[in-house]
Amino acid sequence: MQKLVLGMDIGGANLKYASSCGTAIAREFAMWLTPEQLSQSLIEDMQKHFIDCGIMPDELAVTMTGELADCFLDRKIGVEHIVQQTCHAAEQLNVENVRFYGVDGCFHQANHAREDPDLVAAANWHALANFVGREIASDALLIDIGSTTTDIIPISEKKVLTDALTDYDRLCDGSLVYIGCRRTPACGLVNNLEYQGISTPVMNELFATIDDAMLVLGHTVENVNDCNSADGKPRSRPLAANRLARMIGLDRRSINLAQAKKLAEQIIAAANQRISHAINKHQRHPAWVLSGHGKALVSIPNGQPTLHLADHLGPEVARCAPAYAVARLNSNENQREPDDAAGH
Repeated sequence: MQKLVLGMDIGGANLKYASSCGTAIAREFAMWLTPEQLSQSLIEDMQKHFIDCGIMPDELAVTMTGELADCFLDRKIGVEHIVQQTCHAAEQLNVENVRFYGVDGCFHQANHAREDPDLVAAANWHALANFVGREIASDALLIDIGSTTTDIIPISEKKVLTDALTDYDRLCDGSLVYIGCRRTPACGLVNNLEYQGISTPVMNELFATIDDAMLVLGHTVENVNDCNSADGKPRSRPLAANRLARMIGLDRRSINLAQAKKLAEQIIAAANQRISHAINKHQRHPAWVLSGHGKALVSIPNGQPTLHLADHLGPEVARCAPAYAVARLNSNENQREPDDAAGH
């Protein structure tokens, strides 16, 4: 009988889960604030969204970026913490096997992950590209725009085609762009904003994020019950406009929604330009595969063959694409090598 694998993408701001049978959920988790609550959060999420619904995983396949959170002195400490917390959660739920995905394209047991933390650190981009190459597009440029970062990954003959495996190397070669559709500070994208014909220097404060520009322009849905914004106030369009106004020393008394849209357009254009510049470094592939929920930040040239991962997998699974990727990769590996219980 084929094993049921639950994939996990443990990030610094979100926890994402997807089973090999296609059930997926994502939720916010501020690793940098409450790292000690990770295990309990994993237990509660797995219990509520999977086990109580009759989905009992035989194995956990894990990828991570949460080790980058600044609550950890270094990535090794972060990896050790995530490995320990994940294994504890699995033990509490009687899930016998936990395996961690590495940038070598293989899964590793907990001990190996602890011994070689750089192998499994920030590997979710590789897992997604590996999955896309094997199951969706054998030759393509994968462009994955999440809440925090953009990954631009060439795929050739079903394989991930890059020698840059660390975040440092990927920043250097442009395959990792630290711009996303939710968390990027506005002052990290623009130095000036034009308002009423005057180019005004922005304030280097976390008064607004790219999410406010996305909200004002209608690229994302407002949610008055969500206060995960720069000022802790609801993610509504009027309050997003107010946050953008603060970037140039003004507020809602001075700037209306129409004027705020002009500020937002400049912020989105700056993000688009930087992402496009990085894409152009890697544009030697016939097709694009777009992933993530930040498609408003990428311009698709006329005639460019493009596959949207959400159309292929469905919006919920696509939102948790790296988690689904490790679930599928691990499940396929089990089918190919049923006797390799020890892993790497």
